[in-house]
Order: sequence, then structure tokens, then C-alpha cells
Amino acid sequence: MSNNIQIQKANSFREQHLVDRLLLLPNVWDSFSAKLIAALGFSSLATASAAMALANGYRDGEHIPFKQMLDHVRQIVAAVDIPVTVDFERGFTDDISKLKENVGLLLETGAIGINIEDGKGDGLMSIDEQCKKIEAIREVAEQYNVPVLINARTDIYLQSDKKNRIERVVERAIAYRMAGADCLYPILIDNYAAIARLREMTTIPLNVFLLESIGDLRQLETIGVSRLSVGPAMLNAVITKMKNLAEGLLNYQTHEFFSQEMVSNEFLNKLLKREPDEN
Repeated sequence: MSNNIQIQKANSFREQHLVDRLLLLPNVWDSFSAKLIAALGFSSLATASAAMALANGYRDGEHIPFKQMLDHVRQIVAAVDIPVTVDFERGFTDDISKLKENVGLLLETGAIGINIEDGKGDGLMSIDEQCKKIEAIREVAEQYNVPVLINARTDIYLQSDKKNRIERVVERAIAYRMAGADCLYPILIDNYAAIARLREMTTIPLNVFLLESIGDLRQLETIGVSRLSVGPAMLNAVITKMKNLAEGLLNYQTHEFFSQEMVSNEFLNKLLKREPDEN
């Protein structure tokens, strides 16, 4: 991918966060899932670290080898014309020099967005530690002349300590934005009131994770949420369906193979008409 195309995609992705419409990001894990999402009309897509790891036989949490993750991202970017943002977990290192190297390698795949999380084992990176990571990502992005959108994920809602969560999220939101983040992702924030309060207390665009308790997308849009992620939910749905079919087959039950309309070969052939290396 030429640098100009990557820059255009990065700018387009940034603009999609600045409109009144909720940016919907179905999370993908390979070139086929990426092609499917793009063909359905979505304006951008995101990878899901958990889905990519599971699809390749690894547990989530940077267990997939870094090079293998890069190879999959490169294939995804090559398979579609829309912007691709990457779940970069913790950057696959806590060493700032190594992080810069990793970010450079990621940008060379054509990715235009990075999701970086502050979770660390059972706790959190300190604000200072995480800000140094965000600053490093921004520094490398500027060296590559790509206006990368940094989505700063905070894992406060994953912690057992429920005291003053909104205030702690706001503290990190302010610090992360000053460090160079463009969007805040308080993963697993689970009610509209908390999201609305966070929206009132910060100016940074917000990314939320789809949960049943906040499943009304119109309401999220009205509150002012900028983007929505679904994590590994798409792959989980595929796994669930495959498991049900396989279990039925073991019991000589085949009705589920025919109980729902399957996609046609015509649809699949059209979807795969353009080979990834033609991009």
C-alpha cells in the first residue's frame, strides 16, 4: 500500500469519529471475515485480538506470536479498500524502544488505527507508564507521516474495585488525550447513565463495547458515543453455530444444516472475486 493511500484511509477513519452517527466496527480476524464486513457496506473495520488468537489456536492476551499477528493484519488490509484499525493489545511489550519498533512494523502493514490497552495482569499500568506508551505510538506515527487514530482502552471496568470508576476513567481520559490519544475505550462500561456522565465530563470521543445492557444503538448515538466495538462476538457466533452443527451430526441429526438459509455460492464467489494481492 502506498503511503498516500494509507494517509487517505487514516484521515477518513478520523472523520468517521467526528460525525453525529455512531461508527459501527464489527471486529474481524482474517481476510474472509474482513471481505464479508466490507461487502455489507461498513465504512471501516477493526480486528479483535481475542478472535484472531482463537482462530489460530491461541488464547487471548498476546499469546499469538507477534509476527503471525502482523501477517494476518497485512492480509486483512490487502483484502479490503476500507480503513483497518488494529487491536494491538498492550503493544506486545512494555519496553518503549521495542514498542516503537512494533508500531513501525504494524504501520508497514497498512493499518491506520491502533487500540492500546492499559490492563496489566490483574491490575492496570500506571497513568504515567501508559502515557509513555501512547506518546511512543504517536511519535512513530508522525515519523511515518500517518495520522494514526489511537484508541486508548482503559480496563478500569474489568477491575474488582468499583469505587469512583467514572472519576478514575476521567482522570485517565484527560491524561491519555494529552499524551496523544484520539479516542477513549472504557471497555465493559455497562449502563447508559455512566456513559452519559462520562460524555459530560470529557471531550474525547468515546468507544464502547456492545453489551446487552447497552444494546440500544440509537440511545448510544443520542448520548454522543462515537464508536461501537463487538470484540470476538462475531467469531463466537460462528463457533457456536459450528459446535451445534457438529454435535447434531454426532447424534445423526442433520436438520440444523437445512433449517436456516445458507449463503449461496454465488454470494461467496462474488465476495472473493478480487484476490487480496490485487490491492
